[in-house]
Amino acid sequence: MSASVETFVLTCRSGSVPQVVAALEAHLVGRAGFLGCWTTELGNLNEVVVMFSPTPADLVWPGNEVGVERIDRHGWTLIADTKPAPGTYGGAYEFRIYDVLPGHEADVAALMEAAVPARATISPAYAVMMSSDGPSRLAHFWPYGDLAERAEKRKEAVASGAWPPKGILPMLGTMRNAILTPVAYSPSI
Repeated sequence: MSASVETFVLTCRSGSVPQVVAALEAHLVGRAGFLGCWTTELGNLNEVVVMFSPTPADLVWPGNEVGVERIDRHGWTLIADTKPAPGTYGGAYEFRIYDVLPGHEADVAALMEAAVPARATISPAYAVMMSSDGPSRLAHFWPYGDLAERAEKRKEAVASGAWPPKGILPMLGTMRNAILTPVAYSPSI
């Protein structure tokens, strides 16, 4: 059976991310299954992304009183032999989510399974995932030391032919991309 994770995207009022991050610390630190907490550096700003496996049933999220406007939960099945775990990975995480066109889920997963090992020789993925609920989606987290390393590694991956997976693009719809920065108490830095 494949492992699963959940991501939670907390959309915050402008200017409230520091208060939300501070309020989350008491709810997240020390919890079993807590894999990471990041803020958006580039992409949709004023978001905090949290990853768990599994999510504690009694987890309480801070609310509007500190600036959280909305919390979107996404369930994922890990693929491509990725196993996110606490550790030191870098200061910039790229988080991409693609819509998968209907009927192409198995093909997309197979292409990712085949391509990720070669891509991982250039820079390893933190997590590669297919949605387990909601719309059909593919997502991946790639950690880098910084944005310069990200640009270098992505250029190398494309030049080598290791990335993107051959034949995958016609099966994908829209893409959302964000550069995330781990918060100080994140178990994945």
